[in-house]
Amino acid sequence: MMKGSAMGWFTEGTEHEGYVVCVFADGLYGSGGRWMEIDVMTPDGRPVEHETDPDRRAWRSPSQVVGWRVACSCDPFREHVILDPFWIRVWDLADEDVAAGRIYAGPPASADAADISDREDLEPVFLDVWRRHVAPDLSLHTIGTLSRSLKELEAQLDDAVAAARRAGVSWDKIGRAFGISRQGAQKRWETVSAAVVGRTEDN
Repeated sequence: MMKGSAMGWFTEGTEHEGYVVCVFADGLYGSGGRWMEIDVMTPDGRPVEHETDPDRRAWRSPSQVVGWRVACSCDPFREHVILDPFWIRVWDLADEDVAAGRIYAGPPASADAADISDREDLEPVFLDVWRRHVAPDLSLHTIGTLSRSLKELEAQLDDAVAAARRAGVSWDKIGRAFGISRQGAQKRWETVSAAVVGRTEDN
């Protein structure tokens, strides 16, 4: 299941969290921060320290943003992945073409570049990139969940067959209830049958 959070999107069971990062001209990235201040990070997700204040993270103005990418923090391996494509920032609304990778984020003095993921028309575009990234793990998570459910159901089915045999129900009736032949039922649950004390002979 995918859900939204204050930071971005996350999946239950697969430990991925995705969000949009700002791209700067020197190859560093940014996310979060305070008003008109974007916290700077390296491509592998490590925070960059402030040059003069070690207690603060380095930050840059939204005016320095040249584009955006989708990123994912992939636990439990603590891997930070920057995903393609790259959307370049354009400075004229008339030049915006999201499908072609061009996004307008307001004039340099605005904070819109830092909050580009808040645009309702852009979130589905960003989210689609992240969904394709997490799809393999989501499939594995689904397989694991269904496997556990199947094992529980099979155990309940074995118990029901054992109870039926104790009650004297024939393999023919058990097979018909399950949708298989008498021989198929007997072969499937022969170990269950062997464990049933006082079972009746087959009809």
